[in-house]
Amino acid sequence: MKVILAVANYAWFDKRPWRGVTTSVPIIAAILKDKFDLRVIDANVNDYCEKEVEDRLKRSDADVVLITALSAEYFKAYHAMARLTKKVLPDAVVVMGGVYPTVCPEHVIEDTNIDIAMIGHAEERLDSLLFLIQNKDVAGIKKFQGIAYRRSMTNEPVIIPLEKYIGDVSTMVKPDYSLIDIDKYLDLGRKRIANQNMEPKGRTANIISSYGCPYNCLFCATRTISGTKVAYRPADDVLEEIDFFVKEKQVETIIFLDDCMLADKERAKYIFNEIIRRDYNIEIQISTVAAWHLDRDILELMKKAGLSKLGISIESGNERVLHKIIHKPLNIAMIPKIVSLCREFDVLMRANFVIGFPGETWDEIRDSLRVAEELDFDMIDIHIATVLPKTDLYNLAVDAHSLPANFTFFEDDINFGFGKGNITTDEFTPNELAVLRAYEWDRINFSTPERKARAMRVMNITEEELEEHRKQTRRHCGMYF
Repeated sequence: MKVILAVANYAWFDKRPWRGVTTSVPIIAAILKDKFDLRVIDANVNDYCEKEVEDRLKRSDADVVLITALSAEYFKAYHAMARLTKKVLPDAVVVMGGVYPTVCPEHVIEDTNIDIAMIGHAEERLDSLLFLIQNKDVAGIKKFQGIAYRRSMTNEPVIIPLEKYIGDVSTMVKPDYSLIDIDKYLDLGRKRIANQNMEPKGRTANIISSYGCPYNCLFCATRTISGTKVAYRPADDVLEEIDFFVKEKQVETIIFLDDCMLADKERAKYIFNEIIRRDYNIEIQISTVAAWHLDRDILELMKKAGLSKLGISIESGNERVLHKIIHKPLNIAMIPKIVSLCREFDVLMRANFVIGFPGETWDEIRDSLRVAEELDFDMIDIHIATVLPKTDLYNLAVDAHSLPANFTFFEDDINFGFGKGNITTDEFTPNELAVLRAYEWDRINFSTPERKARAMRVMNITEEELEEHRKQTRRHCGMYF
C-alpha cells in the first residue's frame, strides 16, 4: 500500500513560519517504512506552494495520506493539505494525526476531506490502523480505540476515546531519518545566520528523549495529549541518535526538547555520563527543566557533558498565584541557589513567566515581575496566559466568563493565536497585558550592560540585532520575542 506522510507549510495563511524537522516525521518513518511503501512530502522545509503540493501528491498515486498536525494554531494549513489531497487523490484515505486532532477531534472530523482523525500517540497503533485500511476492514476500523470518523449514511461524527496514553507504550520508537534529506534540515539554521552576516555556527539537532509530564499546571495541554505518565525512550537509543548526528552529520549542538527530561534522574545521569565517556565534544541545551530536579551534582555532570543553556519555567513569582491558581509544585525559595549554581558552572538560564490568569490581580502580576527581576536570570520571557483546547485554564476561563462572547479556536485569528491574550477580567484586559509584557520584558532583560550582554549570549545575536529585536518587540507589544 502506498502511503504518503504530508507536512503542511506553516507559512501558509501568513502564519509565523518555522522551518525544521517536524518531530513526528522520523517517528512515523520508523514505525511504517518496512511495512508500507512510505514516502514524505514536506511542504514546510521545502516551502512548497499549494500547486507544488498538488503535483507531488498526484505523482505519488497514494492509497493513504497521513497529515501530521502538531498545533491547533496552524489548523488552516492542515485542512488545506487535506483539501489538496482529496482534490488530486479523491479515492485516497486521509488520516490526520498529532496534537491538533488529539485535542480537537470533533472539529477535525467535520472536514469531509478528512476520513479519520487519530487521537493520541502513533507508537504501537498507527501500523495497526493502516493494516485495517489496507484490508478494507470497516468493522475493525469502527472499533479502533482513539479515532474519530463519520458515519457513512448520515455523516454524523463518531469519536472513540483513547484508552491508553503514550506512557503505557511498552517500547518507544527510535527516530528514522532515512526518508528525509536530513542535511537540508540541519543546514537551515546555518543559512539563516549566514544571511544575517554572522559567522555560521555548526549544525544543531533537536532530540526528544522522553514524552509527557506528571505535573498539573493549569494552562498545559500535556495531560490531554500524553496522559500523566512520562514515557522514556531507551537511553541507548537516544545515544545512538546522538551518535548519528555527531559522527555522520557533524552536528555540534544537541537541544533536548523533553517536557521533563530529569524526572528519571538516574537515566539522565547515564545519558550524560555516556556523552562524556564517548567524548562527543558537543554543546548541549535543554529547552526546559523542572527547578526541583536541579542540584549541584546534576548541574556539574551536565556541564561536563557540554551543557551551555537551559530553560526553566517559573510561571509566577507570586506564591498564591503559583500554588492556588496554576497548581505548580515549585518553591520559589529554591531558585536563588539554582541561579547561583548556574552562574558558577557558566550555564545560561532562560526563565519563563506567565501573566494574566483568571483570579490573578494586577498587583500580583506586578509582584511576579518584581520577583522575576530580583531572581536575576540570564534572560526572562513573559508570556500572556493563553487558553488551549481541553485545558483546565480554558475551563476556568469559561466558568469565570473571561473569554470574548464570540471566542473560538477556529474560523479566524481574532480570538486565538500564539502570544495573543484572550482573557479579560475586572483586573486587566489583553491590551494592558500586552503593553506591560513588552515593556517589562525590555526593562528587566536590558536594564544594565551586564544584563544586556547576558541576553545577547542567550539569544546568540549581535548587539545590532538585539537593538532591532527590542524595537520590534516594543512596536508589536511583545509578539516577536
